[in-house]
Amino acid sequence: MGEWLVVGFEFLSGRRANLRPGSRDLPSVREVVTRIAGIRAPRLKSLGERWAGTAWWHRLADEAPQLVNGWDVDGAQRLSDHVPELVDGDRLLHTDLHADQFVIGDGTIHVIDWGFPGRGAPWVDSAFLALRLFDAGHRIDEIEVPVDLRAQVAFFVYLAGFWTHMALGAPGPGPQHRAEVARRYAAHQVQRMPTMGKPAPWMDVCTPP
Repeated sequence: MGEWLVVGFEFLSGRRANLRPGSRDLPSVREVVTRIAGIRAPRLKSLGERWAGTAWWHRLADEAPQLVNGWDVDGAQRLSDHVPELVDGDRLLHTDLHADQFVIGDGTIHVIDWGFPGRGAPWVDSAFLALRLFDAGHRIDEIEVPVDLRAQVAFFVYLAGFWTHMALGAPGPGPQHRAEVARRYAAHQVQRMPTMGKPAPWMDVCTPP
């Protein structure tokens, strides 16, 4: 006989988080994301290792050039090449935080669907969540990511390329919408670069549409 694989789940009663501006859920969401960022998980696979050696922007230029029209693809790729080292760390990461991943009920909040856990820098999950807050209607200047703006720009440019490439063969409107949000957010962040003073040596400013 073959071996059995038994998976157990706990039922949680509650509702998804409301991430819109002014929501009463936002303090609880912020608190639980901060709490996760404080947990060390040295045995999990590093997000930096998972993302190393990827060239999403160059692949997009070859496979779907219409999606990167107006972008400095080489500049975006140079930024992205440094992201694996920027996200390196020993903290627990969820890497897929959005409203449906928070279950709120009876005064408690749970984070569910840990399908892509990893370890990395403590600010990474806040950066993932920033895109969802932007999509929910928050202004960029209202969204806090606890890391240097240069690292944020590189991270969001990487994620825009990554999510856009993932959406190429994905069915349904969800992946395409997520990729479009990531590209818009990255474009806004890149446009903030001239106000940041002298960039880091590896920081070539892209020119998004």
